[in-house]
Amino acid sequence: MKTGDTVFLKAVGNNARYRKETHIVEYKVGKVGRKYLEVHPEGYVNNSVKFNMETKRQHTNFQPDWELYFSMQEILDEEEFTKLSRNIKKKFDTYSKVDLTLDQLRRISQIINE
Repeated sequence: MKTGDTVFLKAVGNNARYRKETHIVEYKVGKVGRKYLEVHPEGYVNNSVKFNMETKRQHTNFQPDWELYFSMQEILDEEEFTKLSRNIKKKFDTYSKVDLTLDQLRRISQIINE
């Protein structure tokens, strides 16, 4: 990561509570430190958000409003994974965590929906 790179933030927690669609915004990297990364909307340096570089969690004393992603594809893959696993859980009537890869979930979903 270097200053000026583009990152994507996905609304979570209270920031996403009443939204029907996933809210994603594009930010620019402002500062890169050893432990933290600051990002801001293009042209609005004063509206920066700080993230831990290892965990990609927002650095705040309260519940995080954003999750950090380095590409839009990461978000799309995570959303597809959630959708497919939810569909499979409904089919098998289980509430435990699915311990499968995205490719395995896609294959299972194709088999179930045929």
